[in-house]
Parts: sequence; C-alpha cells; structure tokens
Amino acid sequence: MLGIIIACNQLEEVDMTSRRTEFPSRTFNNAKIIFKDSGFIKIHLKSKLIEEYGMIDTPYTEFRQGLELKYFTKSIDSPGYLRADWAKFSDMKAWYEGRGNVVLINEVGDTLKTETLFWDRNLRKVFTNDTVYIISKLGDSLQSNNGLEAKDDLSEYTLYNNQGTKIYEEGDL
Repeated sequence: MLGIIIACNQLEEVDMTSRRTEFPSRTFNNAKIIFKDSGFIKIHLKSKLIEEYGMIDTPYTEFRQGLELKYFTKSIDSPGYLRADWAKFSDMKAWYEGRGNVVLINEVGDTLKTETLFWDRNLRKVFTNDTVYIISKLGDSLQSNNGLEAKDDLSEYTLYNNQGTKIYEEGDL
C-alpha cells in the first residue's frame, strides 16, 4: 500500500523551455476606446479583440482581428482614418504595423491602400515594400509597385516603380 501511495505522489517533470511565456496581460473583446486630451477627442478606436502584452521586455498591443481607428489632429469635422485586418503597436519603440487590406485616409481626404504598412511615430513616417495605391480627394490615382516612404500625413511621399493618372480640367491645359 505504501508503494502505491509513493508512486502516485511523484511529480511529473515539466520541460520549462517549451512552455509559452508570452501571454496577454489584458484582453478586450468588442472594444470601443476613445482617447481624449484637454477635453478633445484625439483617437476613436474599434476592435473585436485587443490583447496587451505588458509583462515582457518589450511590451506591445496586438489586434489579431483587425482595427478601425479615427484620429483627430486639426479638425473634429475631418478625422484621419486607418483600418487593417491585423495590427501591432509597440509604444516603447514607437513602432506600428498594419497588415491585410490596410487603408489610410488623411484629414484632407487622400487615400492610401496597401497590404502592409509600417509607421515610425518618432520619425513621423510611413513605409512599405508592397504595392501601394494612392487616390487623391480630387480623383487622381497613383500606383507604386515597390512600395513607398511618406510623411505620416501623406503631404509628401516617394513612390518606387510607379505609374498613375492625373485628371486635368479642359482649361488647365
């Protein structure tokens, strides 16, 4: 009887190297978050799933089911807009990444569409190596087959291997 009790109480050895060490410290489902500064809305964010990984060396926030983000910098009447099927934000590095059907609309109304987009918040630049489509508010369109580098407000950009269409009024020629 004593042998059975001792055999049943022996602990099983666990390989600690194969255990998952990254897990979310906070999880939000069907989130709608509004950031305000001095009483004014700065960001309005919606996401089906937000996971914050704060208990690691380089904390980050992941949006595995995508996000929609309106941001306000100059006018409450014309917010900027960002959407992606997946996103990851690292506040410590000031580095943001969006993947899958990424759409960025600046406050003027110009639209950028691509599959992958990176934003360096410190440098205030966005960039990608994927095919990019830029459609201006006036209807002009540009396509870049090898990516772009741009200011984050799309006021200036460099396209690589590009082509496009410019619309002119009859009196402009």
